[in-house]
Amino acid sequence: MLLAARIIAGMVGLLHVQIFLMESVLWMRPAVFKRFGVPSQEQAEIMKNVFLNQGFYNLFLAFGALYGAIFFQTHPAYAPAIMIFACASVVGAGTVLLFSAGKRMLRPAIIQGLPPAIALGLLAAAMMG
Repeated sequence: MLLAARIIAGMVGLLHVQIFLMESVLWMRPAVFKRFGVPSQEQAEIMKNVFLNQGFYNLFLAFGALYGAIFFQTHPAYAPAIMIFACASVVGAGTVLLFSAGKRMLRPAIIQGLPPAIALGLLAAAMMG
């Protein structure tokens, strides 16, 4: 279960690297900003700095999830805590997305929040057993 938790946390980290790239690097591409519900180039330009900042939040969460997953046993004094914090933060963000946007953002909220919740559940089960 511990290995599965680490693999899923690593996948969460990789997903958030992808989100960082979309929000901070590729934002001005129409296919990208439209994916986030921004209908026009003009609105995307106005929102560019906000998404740049949001993308870096996602990158930092990615670093935490990846670092914790990779170095979980090598640095047991702090890597597990970093992974847990990153995964719990992503679960929290997915929960906020779900409750703030409702049904129209159900799929993104599940994609964002369910994998780290599973990783945390597997980790808790592994620690109890």
